[in-house]
Amino acid sequence: MATCLTLGAAPLYADIVEDARANIEKWAGPQTTWEGPESAPKPEPGKKIAYLSNDENNDASRAWGEAIKAAGEKIGWEVTIIDGQASPIGWARGFNQAVALGVDGIIMSTDAASLAEPIGNAKAAGIPVVGIHSGPFPGPSEELGLFTNIQQDPREIGQAQADWIIADSDGKARVVVTSHNEFAIAEAKSRATEERLKACEGCEVLDYVNSPIAEVAQRQPQLVTSWVQKYGTPLYVTAVADYTLDFQVPALRSAAVPEGDVKLVGADGQDSAYARIRRGEYQVVTVSEPVDMQGYQAIDEINRALHGQPPSGFVQAPYVVTIDNVDAEGGDTNAFVPSNDYAAKYLELWGVVE
Repeated sequence: MATCLTLGAAPLYADIVEDARANIEKWAGPQTTWEGPESAPKPEPGKKIAYLSNDENNDASRAWGEAIKAAGEKIGWEVTIIDGQASPIGWARGFNQAVALGVDGIIMSTDAASLAEPIGNAKAAGIPVVGIHSGPFPGPSEELGLFTNIQQDPREIGQAQADWIIADSDGKARVVVTSHNEFAIAEAKSRATEERLKACEGCEVLDYVNSPIAEVAQRQPQLVTSWVQKYGTPLYVTAVADYTLDFQVPALRSAAVPEGDVKLVGADGQDSAYARIRRGEYQVVTVSEPVDMQGYQAIDEINRALHGQPPSGFVQAPYVVTIDNVDAEGGDTNAFVPSNDYAAKYLELWGVVE
């Protein structure tokens, strides 16, 4: 199977459609195998951790905090959740609040590049910072001041979105790619989608549209209807976050656009995405994040930092959700919950007996 991240010059395959179908079969399959760490230091109880949420109105941001708090309680840690309110100003205010609380570690789901000075102050104070979707790629980042950044590889997510479209259209898709490039991860994801689609000779990227996530409620309804008017149908539209589609779907419905004429392909796996896929309401795909598992991983990574150990290096592969598997791997609860017993595995690593 040829899986290729299309960075730089876009490679061409003898049969990119066949390649895309093989990739989707892998990325949409069972998630039973534990791919995470096999050892960890024993956590010391009594630590104080702050979680700086990108935006508590966003399903994923809020769910990360809930999982971090639940995992922290298992090892006797106190977790404070701070709402960054979806703006760099709110993020900076929240980060400074976390430092002022005298915490032992900070976990955040905000963009790290926007918080260079506060993160530098935290490092100077000996406070490790772990990001979730805080940089363009997973893993440690000295440049961003992150002990590690937890996420799926956005380039693989972007390719997974493109591959589903290539397979579904038999290599003849007409696509609008959208992004929120104030986030490095979003740009990495959307550019990978764009490049992979351009490797498909029969596909056409009609437009690449960047708009701030803080303005989706105002801008996305008009934008999506304008694309239908300008480009006609059938049409695929990709989004770096399902949250964007929350505002596109009502506009398409109000404009009486037939559901099969516009296919929305999202990412993150929020509740509304699962519901739309299940109902067949415009959205046909989400590349779902294992939010709860990432919360447990964030606690594990902070614990490693506090013990002077390196990051675990664990990166979860993409998981593609469609109508065919929408109720699998936690889908019956509208979430990606891998069937690999991750919570029990982490508790075992931490020496917690329940």
